[in-house]
Parts: sequence; structure tokens; C-alpha cells
Amino acid sequence: MSGAFRSLGLAALKRGLQAQGLGDAERAIAEYRRAIKLEPGLSAAHFNLAQLLRERGDYAAAAQSFEGAARLRPMAGDAWINLGAMYERLERFRDAIGAYERAIACDPEGAAGFYNRGNAYAAMGQWDPSIASYKQAIGFAADHLDAQWNLACAQLASGNYKDGWTQYEWRWRRDKLDPTRGWPWPVWKGEPVAGKRVLVWREQGLGDEILFASAVRELVARGAEVTLVASARLTTLFQRAFPGVDVVADLAGDLRSPDEFHFHTPIGSLPRYLRANRDSFPLEGRYLVPETRSATRWTERLATLGPGLTVGICWRSGLIDEQRKRQYTSLLDWGPLFALPGILWVNLQYGECEAEIVEAEQEFGIQIHRWPDEDLKNDLEGVVGLLSSLDACVTAPTAVSSLAGAVGTATWELDAGGDWTAHGEERSPWFHSIRMARRRGDHPDWAPAIRQVARELSAFASAHNQAFAEVG
Repeated sequence: MSGAFRSLGLAALKRGLQAQGLGDAERAIAEYRRAIKLEPGLSAAHFNLAQLLRERGDYAAAAQSFEGAARLRPMAGDAWINLGAMYERLERFRDAIGAYERAIACDPEGAAGFYNRGNAYAAMGQWDPSIASYKQAIGFAADHLDAQWNLACAQLASGNYKDGWTQYEWRWRRDKLDPTRGWPWPVWKGEPVAGKRVLVWREQGLGDEILFASAVRELVARGAEVTLVASARLTTLFQRAFPGVDVVADLAGDLRSPDEFHFHTPIGSLPRYLRANRDSFPLEGRYLVPETRSATRWTERLATLGPGLTVGICWRSGLIDEQRKRQYTSLLDWGPLFALPGILWVNLQYGECEAEIVEAEQEFGIQIHRWPDEDLKNDLEGVVGLLSSLDACVTAPTAVSSLAGAVGTATWELDAGGDWTAHGEERSPWFHSIRMARRRGDHPDWAPAIRQVARELSAFASAHNQAFAEVG
């Protein structure tokens, strides 16, 4: 390349930098591309172009540009880190690991390469190398809060309860929250509680609250007098589930006088002392009981749909962004399920989802039953009544999964591989009615997991129909 072309390339790079500084992304992209065409060896043009393409959501092109920057500056760890992140976006996890290992070679005492490599292994469900990578990152940066938290999830996902529950306490520092919530009583740390008054208070999301609340029974069995501060949506359900427990809605006010309790504990810390190993989980996981009127109403309503196995469906979280989207299926992935005969599909997806349902109905020639007057997000009494009346459920790892498990409904959970609450088992230790169908992390196609659920649901339907015929 002649000096004249290099000079023109540098001028284009300078114009790109100016445009980027002014927030004119399109012009900057054009100038960086012009610079690369004139002078392919300008690593800064490759790197800055990649950043803008990433912001635009064009991850494949961004990966190509980051790769160009990394090849031109092979000892620049930031280029390899960014390239690995784009490979992860594209679900090319093995390529991401390779990029992160190049970053580690550039900076063998830096936490970033190890941390990101841990994330890529975790995305593939390979917990041992993931745990090792997180520990290496923490060895160089003990205050790396994301590494500390992700290590907890990886340990729990691998079935390492002892270390995982202890590590799980890092959630407070990571989220900058107060684990005492300002209560004046000492935090419970596993002391004997017979005859003691213990305040248990909600934290995290609704699904987590339902999951951890299953351990309240064990605290009561140890002789504690328990007050449970719960989400308002769950109070009546918990009141029926835990006779003798004082269940109050969390309304962010002073609860009792300072001398009312001997201990308090966030609900997510209960398993550390009550579920310290696999054998400590109860044989019967379900604990939610539907309101009689709600269950009757739903049983009668579902009966009007005609003969068939009633199966509820929920395919994603209500909170979706570009990164979280890859953790969930689309209804258009569910072809093998919707091809099963004799199934009455019932919507459990909360939030705005009508367009997705209509698209699936048109694509597969099915009907997904739903009732617009039902509030599937806030009326949890109604949801539990519906779940108790269904024959089965297929769901993503959301609050619906926790509710279905707590009710005892036969459930298949479609998991991208990162749901640590299954602790690596084929059935949830928390809720035995939940079967896991995991996507293979090194092959991010949902088809094998969908086909697995279709086979198992078909067998379940056959057994159900045979049992029904024998009773009839």
C-alpha cells in the first residue's frame, strides 16, 4: 500500500473519529469502512467500526471487525475480549472460549479473560471449567462482584450445595443491597430456633420467592414461630400453605416493635442452613393449595373445551432484552409439540403476547386457549387454580415454572442450560413434578430439547388416556 493510500486511510479514520464523537454513527461507519478499504492495516478503524456495529446489533459484522483488530494487534487483550463477547452473542461459545484464552495470553494476571471464559463455559453448561475460571478471575480481583456471584450460580448448578449457598451471599454486595434490611434483630445463621420468633422476609423475584418459600416448612419443623413477609400477590396462597405462620404483605413499613423477634432472615438464605445437601430436600416438593372456588371455576371452564389433555404453556420471561432473548424459545420453535394429537393448549404466558399466539396458531393450525379477562401476572390465586386444573405444563424457567412445581402439576421446563435451581439433575430437587429439558450449550438449537419434550409429553398423554379409560 502506497504512502498516498495510507495517508487517505488515516484521513478517513480521523473523520470517522470526529463523526463518532459527534454521535453520527452512520457517517462514522462509512468513514471507518473507507479507511479500512484504503489501508487495511489500521487496527483502530477495525476496532471502532466493530464497536458501532455492536451498538447497532449487527453482531456478525462486529465479530468480523473485532477479529480484524485482534489479528492486527494480537497482544491487545481488549480486542480479543470484545471478539469473544460477539461470539457469545452469536452463540459460538467454543470460539468465544478461544478468543478469551488469547486475551488471557495477553494479560495472564488480568481477571477479565478468566471471568469471560467462565461465562462462556457456563453458557454451555460446563460447570467445572466455569468454576475454575471464575476462581482464577477472583484470584486476581477478589472484589470482582460479578465473578463472585456467577461462581455461586455455577457451584449450585453443579450440585455443590455447601460452597454454593455460602457463595450465594455475594448477591447482596453485587446488587448493592442491605442483607439486614435495617431490621434491629440479629440475622439467623442456623442457630437453634425452637421456641424462637423468626422473621423471614422476601427478596429477589417472584419465582425465587416461591422457590425459597418451600423451605419455610422446615424452619417451622425446627420449632420456630415464623412470620413471613411476602409479596402481596402471594399472601393468601402462603397463608393456606403454611398453617400457623403469620403471613403479612410486604408494604415497606415498620412491621413490629424492636423486641418482637429473636432473629430475622432473608428468604434466599434459608437453604444455606436448611438445604445444605441433596438429601435435605423433602421428598414432597409441592406446597401450594388452590382456593376451592378458583379450582372449581377452572375445572368447569376447561371442561367446556372438549376432550383432550389440557397443557398450559409459557415460553419466555416477561422481561426480554436482546441478551435475555436467547435464553428462551419462540413459539415458532414448538412445531413438534403442536403436532401432537389430542392436546388442548392453554396460555399461561403473562404480559403482552397476543401477536405471538396468533402467529403460532396460523403457522401450525392450532388453537391456544386464553381468556382476556384473566390477569395471569397479578391474580396468582387464579393462576394457581388454573395450574391445579391442568393435566400438564410446558414452560420456560419463569415464575410460572415455580408456581407449577409448587402446585405439583406435571411440568416440563425448557432450559437454556443455565437454571441453577435444578442443580444439574433431570428433575428439580425443589419440585419433583418438574422435568428438565435442556438445550445443549455447544449446539444452541432448541430442536433437540423440543423433541425431547414432545416424546415425553406424548408418552404422558398415552398413560393419562389409558388411566382415564380404565377408570371410565
